[in-house]
Amino acid sequence: MEEILEELEKIARQNEITIFDVDSLEKDTPDSSMSNNKLVLMNPAYKKSSYAFRLAHELSHIMYGNNLPDAVYQFSPYFQRGEEYEMHKHAIDMLMEIKRPSSVQAFMEFYKIPSWLSEYVEAEYIQQV
Repeated sequence: MEEILEELEKIARQNEITIFDVDSLEKDTPDSSMSNNKLVLMNPAYKKSSYAFRLAHELSHIMYGNNLPDAVYQFSPYFQRGEEYEMHKHAIDMLMEIKRPSSVQAFMEFYKIPSWLSEYVEAEYIQQV
């Protein structure tokens, strides 16, 4: 996992994005990103998805999102529409480029990706074969 996080941090540096771990947050407080400031706030205690998937998702908001002035985005594994869905897909693509999964199931389990994204993961996995 360390090498994956190093690659995500490298992507952040290349895009001038600052990442902060905020250890004082409650365990249910999601990560967030602020596109105007190019800032990602990560909650290491949040466990609904892997840290790497959540970080890739928040980076995606800044790199590929609408970048509305004063917009603050919070991670949610439940939103299945709109920009949140698109950022989930960008995060999956980013992680697949960093480390090719051995199988769809292994990828889903390793990153704790919500099951409703399995069709997208499978399609991307097949496309990369």
